[in-house]
Amino acid sequence: MRTVLDATDREILCGRVASLSPASLPRWGRMNVGGMVAHLCQWTRMALGELPVAPKNKRAFEVFPLKHLILYVLPIPRGVPTAPELLSGPTGLSEGDKAALQALVRRLGEGPSEGMGPVHPLFGALTRREWAAFAHKHGDHHLRQFGA
Repeated sequence: MRTVLDATDREILCGRVASLSPASLPRWGRMNVGGMVAHLCQWTRMALGELPVAPKNKRAFEVFPLKHLILYVLPIPRGVPTAPELLSGPTGLSEGDKAALQALVRRLGEGPSEGMGPVHPLFGALTRREWAAFAHKHGDHHLRQFGA
């Protein structure tokens, strides 16, 4: 399983972020490239515990086996709704936006790898290892969305 805790996996992900341009078009979904980078920044702030997101109170997603399947086994489906706190609307893409996302991913990956992380709005309590694995999976999903 790829994870942002692994330096190689993390830097490959950051390299894919660097390859994005304002001309990058989505293969699916409604986000433009700038909105997607802003979304990943907000998501990573949530994973770091810096952005509180209201819980969805969907108990089924908080327990094994569904939680494990979604975090580790099943691909993220296209068009899955996200928390409004993680959407900033359409924005342009700048080198600063990409650098901000890369810095957040590095902070998450270089931070603590043990213990509990913040509560996820859908999955509830997640360990730092679960957050790091899901961060890679989520980032990969959106980078593939834009061909990166």
